[in-house]
Amino acid sequence: MRKFFLKIVVALIPIGLLMPSISFSDGSLLDEIIDRGSIKIGSTLQYPPQMYRDDSGEPAGYDVELMKMLANDLGVELEVVDMDFPGLIPALIAGKVDMLSVGLVNTPERALSLEFTDGYVPYSQVVVVQKDSAHEVIGDLNESGMKITALMGSTAENLAQTKFPNAEVIGLQQQEAMMEVASARADGVVLEEYLALPFVANNPDKVRVLNPGTPFSDAFGTWAVRPGDYRWLQYLNNWLRYYKAKGTIDALYAAIIEPTFYK
Repeated sequence: MRKFFLKIVVALIPIGLLMPSISFSDGSLLDEIIDRGSIKIGSTLQYPPQMYRDDSGEPAGYDVELMKMLANDLGVELEVVDMDFPGLIPALIAGKVDMLSVGLVNTPERALSLEFTDGYVPYSQVVVVQKDSAHEVIGDLNESGMKITALMGSTAENLAQTKFPNAEVIGLQQQEAMMEVASARADGVVLEEYLALPFVANNPDKVRVLNPGTPFSDAFGTWAVRPGDYRWLQYLNNWLRYYKAKGTIDALYAAIIEPTFYK
C-alpha cells in the first residue's frame, strides 16, 4: 500500500521538477550578434594585402573578405572597427568589439586573457636589413649595439627578443619599424614575409631580406575572442573548418596574398 501511495505522489509531481534544469539560451555572444543584427570585428587596416583600406577608404584585403563571408553567413551587417594594433586586445576584453581579425598568433601569454580559433592565415617571419649591410647570417645581428625593430606587441617583437637577446629590440608601429631600417637608423626589422617582400620590392636599393627562403618560424594567425563563451568559439571554429575543407580559404589566400610574394 505504501509503495502504491508513493507511485501516485510521484506521478502527480510535474515532470519539470524531476528533470535537471535545462537552459536553451546560454547567453552566448553568438545569439547577441544575431539579435543585434551586426557584428563588430576589431582589426588594424594597415597591412596590405591582409587588411587595409582601398583607394576609396573602404576596408579591403584577405581578412576583410573572410569577415564579409562570416557576416553574410550570420545574416548580419559587418562593422570593421579599425584601431592601432596595441589597442586591439584591450578593446576586445572591454567588450568594445566581438572578436579580433588581425592574424594574432596564439601564444601562451595571450592565452591567459583570450581564446583563439583555428589558424586561418600562415605566417613566415623574416628579417630585413639594409641593402649594403655586411651581415650575412642571422647571428650577425645578435650583438651589442645592434638595433632591431618590430611591430610593438606582436609575435615578431617577441621573436626578435628571443633571437637577438644581445641586441636592442625596439617596438614600433609597423611602417615606422620598416622605415627605420630603410633610413639606416636600425640594423634590421623582423616581420612577416608577406609584408617584407613588397617592402623590399618597393625599396630595392635600400633593403634586402637577410634570410630568404629560410624564415625564422612558421605560425598561423587566428581569430581571437573573449574567454568563456564556448558556443561562439565553436561556431567560429566550425566556420573556418567548413571553408577550409571546401578550399575557399586557401583559394582566397592564393588570390590575394600569394601574388605579393612575386612582385
